[in-house]
Amino acid sequence: MFPGSFFWKRISEDWLQSRTASVLFALSAGMIVGMTGVWFGYVHVSETAPIQNIFLGVAGALSALSIFFLWGGMWSFWLRCDTSRRTVRRLTFLLLAIGIWYGAILYYLLIYLPGIRKRIHSPTAKEIA
Repeated sequence: MFPGSFFWKRISEDWLQSRTASVLFALSAGMIVGMTGVWFGYVHVSETAPIQNIFLGVAGALSALSIFFLWGGMWSFWLRCDTSRRTVRRLTFLLLAIGIWYGAILYYLLIYLPGIRKRIHSPTAKEIA
């Protein structure tokens, strides 16, 4: 079982490897990185205006959802679609298991994104679409 496996079992492998999925995963990764400063207390919420607090609250909720979306999506991709060598798969398992959402961001950037770019730009992908 991995985060959100009840959700990800219903998502097709084609969608996981689509441009739409890639863009949504990128937005999730950006949201997580962008909100890291707030999570670690670099932004003093008590000193911000009420409208900024509303924005931070909405952004915080979206970033929490982004964590589960990205982490679960990368686990799902790793289980169902990743065709990397055995050694790479073992290392990326550790990255996803220990690195949690930051590991998922690294996995997205180092494994998922290059593989999806190859798939989207390959001649067979254009024939399918």
